[in-house]
Amino acid sequence: MISVENFYWILYENLLKPVNLPVKYYYPFGTTNRLVQWEYDQMTWHPYDSSAVLFHFDQEPIYQSDDPALIKGFKGNQFKWPRILANSEISDIKKKACKDHVLLDWYYFYHGFAAMNWYRDSRYLKTSAPIIKKFCSLNHLVTGSRSYRMSMAARLDQRGVIDQGMISFHGDRQDCLNELQNTNTYLTDAEKEIISAWIERDSSPRRWIDRQDVSGDLSAHFGVHEYRMWQQSFLHVVNESIFYHRKLHLTEKIFQPIVCLRPFVLVGAPGNLAYLKSYGFKTFDRWIDETYDLVDDDSYRMDMISAQIEKVCSQSLDQLNDMLADMQEVLQHNQKHFFGRFREIIVDELVDNFDKCLRLWNNGRIDRVWPRHPDLQSVKNLLCQI
Repeated sequence: MISVENFYWILYENLLKPVNLPVKYYYPFGTTNRLVQWEYDQMTWHPYDSSAVLFHFDQEPIYQSDDPALIKGFKGNQFKWPRILANSEISDIKKKACKDHVLLDWYYFYHGFAAMNWYRDSRYLKTSAPIIKKFCSLNHLVTGSRSYRMSMAARLDQRGVIDQGMISFHGDRQDCLNELQNTNTYLTDAEKEIISAWIERDSSPRRWIDRQDVSGDLSAHFGVHEYRMWQQSFLHVVNESIFYHRKLHLTEKIFQPIVCLRPFVLVGAPGNLAYLKSYGFKTFDRWIDETYDLVDDDSYRMDMISAQIEKVCSQSLDQLNDMLADMQEVLQHNQKHFFGRFREIIVDELVDNFDKCLRLWNNGRIDRVWPRHPDLQSVKNLLCQI
């Protein structure tokens, strides 16, 4: 499968170079400080110039149509060339950005490719770790747009179930206090009260279950330690990157329970559970009330999710093991789909949406821009190879 490290280079070689489209993106991955551009026929990247016309902004969400990082990506580009925004979200904010800045929308599921790369070895791990906790909840960033994670942890403490799960919470008491005092916080007054009561009871909320000694991104690090940790909990509380903003955007986090054959609840923006299902995955509405995915009110949505976690915690480990056995058809489907048809779906989507962008730019004519028109099916077959 395509590696994250070479993802842009592979797309360039197979789709962009044949039609003479330069490309640029932010480096290192996940940052918005340094733009780099690929120079034709030179095996090196260099600081960008005004000739680049395709911009990869697919690792992080777009928070506003005039996002400075987004504007910088297209600064200096002449309108006679296509201006293509490669992205990984479906949102009104993105639509407005494309309209405001005259951008063609090249959408694909970037984090699906990343997850298949990072978690590829899980298909070879056959040992099943016993369930010792009723849920797990991984929380790295817990302030700003991720402060909902702080609120969720406090709700689980309020419901008296926090110690029945494996929880990582990489924020300390001062982080919590600073967020409560932040005038721009997303937290409601009621949530502030719940969090204040939590840190009053627990003066040191910081918790570790994931490893601290990994190099690079915690989400990208996968090995036997992570696999066993994920399997030792029954329910995965997937704390996604997007919760407060209205967009369809999922990351590698949602695929962690899928590769280790565990059920999950999705703590994300409304509609994202249905978004996951649109890619062929099944969820757990036979056992879990998933109507939270339809709820627009953020605080109420968290209440509904935390109630489902409490419901799971009311069961014994023997009962949860029986429920896990009952879920096997869904669990096995999701894992098999992740390593199988899902790859084909997101590859088709990536190639077809790129083709659509260039056809839109040329009013449906392909001969004007593709003198060396690539065989799209051959590109799809190549990208689908293991």
